[in-house]
Amino acid sequence: MLAAPADFYKIVTTATTLSDNVAMMKFLQTQSDKHALIGLCMGEQGLISRVLGVRAGSVFTFAAPSADQKTAPGQISAQHLRSIYRIDQVDVATKVYGVAGDPIGHSLSPVIMNTALRRENVNAVYLALHAKTLKDLIYCAREIPIHGLSITMPYKQGILEYLDNTDAHTAKIGACNTVVRGQDGKLYGFNTDTAGVVRPLEQRLSLEGAKILVVGAGGAARAAVFGLKERGAEIWILNRSAAPAQKLARQAKARTIKRADLRKVAFDVIINATPVGMNNTESPLKENEIQARVVFDMVYDPVETPLLRMARAKGLSVIPGVEMFVHQAARQFEIWTGKPAPADDMLRAVTIALQERVAARAREKASSKAS
Repeated sequence: MLAAPADFYKIVTTATTLSDNVAMMKFLQTQSDKHALIGLCMGEQGLISRVLGVRAGSVFTFAAPSADQKTAPGQISAQHLRSIYRIDQVDVATKVYGVAGDPIGHSLSPVIMNTALRRENVNAVYLALHAKTLKDLIYCAREIPIHGLSITMPYKQGILEYLDNTDAHTAKIGACNTVVRGQDGKLYGFNTDTAGVVRPLEQRLSLEGAKILVVGAGGAARAAVFGLKERGAEIWILNRSAAPAQKLARQAKARTIKRADLRKVAFDVIINATPVGMNNTESPLKENEIQARVVFDMVYDPVETPLLRMARAKGLSVIPGVEMFVHQAARQFEIWTGKPAPADDMLRAVTIALQERVAARAREKASSKAS
């Protein structure tokens, strides 16, 4: 390319791993002082290069005029680049945080966390990291480097073996949703899902002696069970597969319950810690199985899940997953920055984003019917 004199040299690849972004950024860092370069990676996994490329030395980046006018895979709208990722303020001193999972495109964590960073005037950006493997994620985290990670499905338990240390609470739960990169470069694990469950419940009832049913036995359920046990609650666990529920019950000194027995027991709280409800058509429980004062669904999109609709119809108090989402994210923000989290702003941002998502789905539905 250098054989042809040019004002700018643009190099674009397609990222199939997060590590491909690291290769692009290292190239920009070593060559941008010699040449006027524009470099980025296409594809969903290349999203981070569209923001961090300018930090590594790219003269500028590319954006779509709007969300429905993309000219390349993984392209972000100009509005989102400016409003969510604050691209105009990204520089070499900008710290990098992110949410890692597979899939990750649905996550609203970038909206809520970038809102908090902007509100508290922190020079940092928070990105969605589509990690196909944990090995790829850890390489990316160490090489960029990333200062903090939110860990979501399916990696909350698997991430533990890649960490240098965890706090006692996280080790006991056996699941991690928050990673901090220390000044020594080591990776430390925490779990803020517990705060996401406990804080909303404590605002509504005393947890000491409360009878609580937790549906599920994965990473989110483990955080709920151990966190609530620590506060003196009596826990029952219901899971589709009996073995994981029994194992968790033994570890947490809780009890298991069979689905056939649900109608015989009244609880203070029922918590859905499974993904059932995300498709807005299914509920983990039937109407006659919901015997509780409070129903808490960890699913935050949609805001009103089939489980919550049934609970409301029965006149029960409900806690939408968006409350857990905000509280666990607020605790992550506090751990990473040492600043108090602007929880009200975070809740407002995610509520607006969810409303926009509902409106977009309605437009798509109307468009498909029209065609």
